[in-house]
Amino acid sequence: MTLSKIIGITAALALLGLGSAQAEDAAKVAEVQKSERGLKPDANQDGRISFDEFRAAGEKRIQKHFEHMDTNGDGFIDQAEKQAMREKWSEKRKVKGERCNKSDAVKTY
Repeated sequence: MTLSKIIGITAALALLGLGSAQAEDAAKVAEVQKSERGLKPDANQDGRISFDEFRAAGEKRIQKHFEHMDTNGDGFIDQAEKQAMREKWSEKRKVKGERCNKSDAVKTY
């Protein structure tokens, strides 16, 4: 075996090792994020969610939802904004319905 072949094989093996190490690291990060997802409302990081933390997280979600609907930022949701949101939701439901009605062989979700 020539020296260039040995170097090439060694380099390929090193790259494969790096790729698998990165994949393992990414999998670990994803697992931690998945486990922490349910504890996001845990503001004081004690591993438990109190009623006040639960309520505060819900209020943040509601605030974001309201701000998303209040497109002109005036602090109120008028009829035009409600109608625009209904149309947007209707379109999303239509797309989801079309995906669900496909045969199992062509579903993309």
